[in-house]
Amino acid sequence: MRYTDEQVAYLKGDRFSSGEAITYHFDATDRSYRSRIDWLKQICRGKQIVHVGCVDHETEMIERKLLKGKWVHKQLCDVADRCLGVDIHEQGIAYLRDKLGYTDVLTADITRAPAPELQQSQWDYLVLGEVLEHIDNPVAFLAAIREHYAHCIDQIIITVPNAFALDNSRAAARGCELINTDHRYWFTPYTLGKVAVEAGLMPREVRMCRNGIVKRRSIMKNRLMRRRPLNRGGILLIADLGA
Repeated sequence: MRYTDEQVAYLKGDRFSSGEAITYHFDATDRSYRSRIDWLKQICRGKQIVHVGCVDHETEMIERKLLKGKWVHKQLCDVADRCLGVDIHEQGIAYLRDKLGYTDVLTADITRAPAPELQQSQWDYLVLGEVLEHIDNPVAFLAAIREHYAHCIDQIIITVPNAFALDNSRAAARGCELINTDHRYWFTPYTLGKVAVEAGLMPREVRMCRNGIVKRRSIMKNRLMRRRPLNRGGILLIADLGA
């Protein structure tokens, strides 16, 4: 789905409402219920990409995900023409390089100072998967990326948890919040677009997706999620770095 011109006007602050009903118009692709990884692989296939946050919270988590075929960085490396992995986790990057054999990796905080390794090449996408909800100031974070790399990166792909996820509303009905305890925010398609625009980015496309694997045996849930894209677990946003 895409934001309408009217919705973009609200995102930019050209229009204001204290109670606007943002209605999304879903196309045939939106009715396809797919995982976040499937979307990322399709978009990044054959591309030059930078994967920011390539290290998980701990190396043990990487090992578990590798055994299950769920580690995102490997999935992206398998399909991209080039995938440069970047993370501030120095020990994690060393583990990727020395234990797993991923040599195209970099320890850096790319928002503090420009990284020459990024600026010296031209990239199709910067992938920011499940990172923004961990950042104290997401607008400043994205603005710094735009400032340093708009000249060498065409677009950014952001994925975040969806506040409207069906599991969230079910938990809330029980008086419970299901949360990764390091998360600062929940996002919706509108609020993610607003954060992107405030950072100087221009949103181009939104896809609602499942965060995990779409299980074929979950027939009834899959059917429900095809009808109700806004209740899926994740949001994927593609935006231009230069607005």
